[in-house]
Amino acid sequence: MQIENNQYKTLIDQIGEILTAGRQRAVQSVNSILVLTYWEIGRYIVEFEQQGNERAEYGSKLFERLSKDLSLSYGKGFSR
Repeated sequence: MQIENNQYKTLIDQIGEILTAGRQRAVQSVNSILVLTYWEIGRYIVEFEQQGNERAEYGSKLFERLSKDLSLSYGKGFSR
């Protein structure tokens, strides 16, 4: 089977377009999931810190402790 260069280039281009589109959709999905994950984490922290009150206690050391403990358990990315 002999393949013409133009046909082969078209095949490569089409495969490339499919890969690029799929990768873009994957990145968008991951970003959406991460945004929802971080929003939910923030909600848990606020609820924990406020303990049913309208406002949290000022000067709480919660973020420093969370940063340390989460970094020990899950690695980098949990700075105060």
